[in-house]
Amino acid sequence: MRLNRDHRGWLAFTIVATIAGAVSYRLYVAASPYGASGGSWPGLAYGVLGTLAMLLAGLLAGRKKVRTWRIGPARVWMQMHVWLGLLAVPLILFHAGLRLGGALTTTLMALFAVVTVSGLFGLALQQYLPGIMTERVPLETLVGQMDHVREGLATDAYELVASLAGVVPEAAEEQARLAAEQAALQTRPGNWKAVARKPPVTDPVPEAALLRDVYLREIRPYLLRDARTRTNPPDIRTLVVRAPGEWAPKLERLAAICEESHQLAVQRRLHDVLHGWLFVHAPLSFALFVLAAFHIVMALKY
Repeated sequence: MRLNRDHRGWLAFTIVATIAGAVSYRLYVAASPYGASGGSWPGLAYGVLGTLAMLLAGLLAGRKKVRTWRIGPARVWMQMHVWLGLLAVPLILFHAGLRLGGALTTTLMALFAVVTVSGLFGLALQQYLPGIMTERVPLETLVGQMDHVREGLATDAYELVASLAGVVPEAAEEQARLAAEQAALQTRPGNWKAVARKPPVTDPVPEAALLRDVYLREIRPYLLRDARTRTNPPDIRTLVVRAPGEWAPKLERLAAICEESHQLAVQRRLHDVLHGWLFVHAPLSFALFVLAAFHIVMALKY
């Protein structure tokens, strides 16, 4: 979620509420001979308001689980999650009297701090990573289609190499995909995805041995690597220099395939970073609610 003009209302509300809370807390402390206490009426009010802000912010998880519920747009829920989560910080601090207290409250405050910091970290990532992704990955692909696209790129690369160097027996996976594609086209001749595949050459020129070697040693392993592997695309400039001039368009296409595969890997890594922080933020948020509930029960009981 990007911070933009739509957040001005929430920003103003959070600032005003924080200032009002700080002023009321200062007056409350000045009027209390024994200082602030979470068990006093003002302290309980801060605790109730802070917990309510946390609960409302946490409702975003339920909204995501039940997408069929038409309870406001997701954009508003995200804004509420961010700003009420931030507002809960000063309210909970006022409730605690700006102190940590015993073991339970110290643990609760530490967990609250980690959840808040992880949320701010994720918010910062959402401001910058999409722009970086747009700049570095112009050939962006849907994450769910990445594996399919990578397989297609490997098949396209084999087709180009085979059209210049002949059949490459080691590339059995690519040959199987081409055969499956051909069978599908025969059963559905009107398929709009039909493309004119180039057949393998039957009498390759001597330079084809170098192309075959580079393909098996560098290009094919690169295209079939794990999507998260940090590996630079193979450099085929030497191959371009030594290859016949008429190969230039196909070799340029081969280099473009490797570059597209590289961009897919970059996108995968950026996507993992953009969403991976949730595996820290979400479980800790749940633990925070459980511990807060235990804290409330213990406070009411004793």
